[in-house]
Amino acid sequence: MGDLTDAGDLEGYDKTSQFIAHSLQLGEGRRHASIPVGIVPGNHDINRPMALEPGITTKFEPLNAALRRASLPPLPVEQSLILPIANGSAKLSINLMNSCWGCGAREYIPEDFREGIGKAIEETLAKGGEKALKTYYDRQFDTPAFSEPSITQLVQSGRTADASTLLVVAAHHNLLPQRQPRIAQYTELVNSGAIRGSLGELDRPVVYLHGHIHVDPVETITAPKASPLICISAPAAVDGFNVLDFVFTRSGMPLSCQITPWRFDASGILHPAEKVAVSLLGKRRRSHDATLNKIYSYMLEKRELYWTELINVDPPIFTTDVEEQTREAIELLIADESVLVENYDSSPSAWIIRANI
Repeated sequence: MGDLTDAGDLEGYDKTSQFIAHSLQLGEGRRHASIPVGIVPGNHDINRPMALEPGITTKFEPLNAALRRASLPPLPVEQSLILPIANGSAKLSINLMNSCWGCGAREYIPEDFREGIGKAIEETLAKGGEKALKTYYDRQFDTPAFSEPSITQLVQSGRTADASTLLVVAAHHNLLPQRQPRIAQYTELVNSGAIRGSLGELDRPVVYLHGHIHVDPVETITAPKASPLICISAPAAVDGFNVLDFVFTRSGMPLSCQITPWRFDASGILHPAEKVAVSLLGKRRRSHDATLNKIYSYMLEKRELYWTELINVDPPIFTTDVEEQTREAIELLIADESVLVENYDSSPSAWIIRANI
């Protein structure tokens, strides 16, 4: 999710690329070469002197060269990179985007102030040395932004993708204002409002993955008559990582996103925390047909029951593929926030299902 280095350290590009490749055994010729990998740049990855050179793409070339040397895939630069992932009827389209297009550049500073602000930043960095440089990167006195072509590409891919394909966007910067106060108007993604508006107009659920803030909230952005935009933040790598599971119906409709945070405790032991499930249904409601109504009515009557009780109802609710059909029905009701499931992390045989009114 970006911030592979501290301050655009050119030597650090090779070190971090080799570390990712060898420690996780990712990339061509390694044990997990078959796993698709997506890497996006962060503001700390931008080398400031290179950002001031002609050509707005110049600053990304050294890191992409280091990734190539480690047999890892490239970063997205001006355009998005799209990873299509499929498992049976379940389909994801993962759009890797570059939110650092404007970092270190002056183009996004208002024209009337551009020369003065740009000059002041360079003079302060020259006088302040390493301390000033650290403050610059940490306090983000910068202009992070998406390129216009990448926004257009994202909207087009969202509109042309199959209706059942779940759109996932991965970029470094968050779309919402962050908790930690930053200085100046360039504290957040310059055109985050444009992205939020565009994604909201797609009329389909979208999952937006990001880093940058080094804390890990899960936030849902909603608007009247719009599908949900789920923003999930990755923690700093030293704290752990998140595992996301996407639940689909057997016909391929996305139902929910389940986030399992894996974190290091005070003893340095990595362990999973409580899973969080977020509905992806939005306006896409599946009709509560007679069978689903029958299950829900039965659960309302019992209020709480074990999985084994539900699949052994007499007379049976389903006569074929009982466990598969029952599980899909429960997942639908979970996504609809009609039921709660205890022991959801375990196999269905351990589930305790409670009806929600």
